[in-house]
Amino acid sequence: MISFLFVDAERIWRGGQDQLLTLLRGLALLDHRVCLVCHPRTLLEQRARDAGVEVYPLAFRKGAALVSIFRCWSLLRRLKPDILAFNTPRPILLFNLASRFAPVRARIIFRRVNFPLHRNLVTRLKYTWGIDCIVAISESICSQLKAGGIPPSRIHTVYEGIDLTPYSQPPATPGRGTREPMIVGTVAHLSPEKGLSYLIEAAARIPGIVNRARFVIVGEGRCRKDLEHQVRTNRLEGCFRFLGFLNVPVEQLSQFDIFVLPSLSEGLSSAILNAMAASLPVIATEVGGIPELVRHGENGLLVPPADAGALARAIENLIEHPEEARQMGRKGRQIIQERFTLERKIGETERLCLSILQSKTSADLNRRD
Repeated sequence: MISFLFVDAERIWRGGQDQLLTLLRGLALLDHRVCLVCHPRTLLEQRARDAGVEVYPLAFRKGAALVSIFRCWSLLRRLKPDILAFNTPRPILLFNLASRFAPVRARIIFRRVNFPLHRNLVTRLKYTWGIDCIVAISESICSQLKAGGIPPSRIHTVYEGIDLTPYSQPPATPGRGTREPMIVGTVAHLSPEKGLSYLIEAAARIPGIVNRARFVIVGEGRCRKDLEHQVRTNRLEGCFRFLGFLNVPVEQLSQFDIFVLPSLSEGLSSAILNAMAASLPVIATEVGGIPELVRHGENGLLVPPADAGALARAIENLIEHPEEARQMGRKGRQIIQERFTLERKIGETERLCLSILQSKTSADLNRRD
């Protein structure tokens, strides 16, 4: 049995927190001890507790460094984790420093975003000082880490995976009438890097779009008011709906005909994985880890980022060819079953952690000899 302590400092629920929660559940089911430090009164805390995970709320505040280090050290001394694992970058240095005075055997970072690393001393310390392994959830993230100066020997790719249980197989025949508008949907945090303004601009470019499609945006975030204003400006109120954050978006995905994600940056999108599991054709941008999920012309269409014209053409293409769209959706489901299952993700993570601990044990024995 491995004792894990995961640390996540995010206050809002995004794909990275969903990915972490499935990892916590999976490792716990393999009889490992799984603990979580997270910001108090968050959805992550609530869902982790509901899953039976030991949760230790900790507010991550700037300043009071010595007090924070003492709190981290006290927690580590009490829990004695074999592996200290970071799901977000902010608490890495704090907990890493505290762990120098506590019985922690190994330290791992899970890197889930595709942003380049800053070229400065603090970032280099954060990602190399005492870190045994950085787990990248896509090859694109792996390449970004290497470009940021991280030694390749410390990077290991473990693709994200998804539980197919909530997703039924697609019906053999289409459920929507041929004259009904197609439902084009997305599930995303409404932040600038998701590029949703280009989706609205693309819709405005498609002739007769009000009668041909309905656009559904699931998610919440600081860009919502701007996006709603853009919809009104383009007189698209009749075909756009903002549903806000949904606790379980699976049921909503079953109502979509096409899934669209026009991100400007993406590590390996949980939303796209869910859409593929729901047998939806995917239109997405060719950025980050997305091309590792979406094969152009097979399970979806890839377009350049920040290109509303190309996005409009892709959407219109699938609206005009619904049977091809359904075939793409079925292919996406097949790709999930072959390469992106939750069982594979959990198994690979467990084997990697066991390997790291075995290497540490061998190194300790060699030093004693």
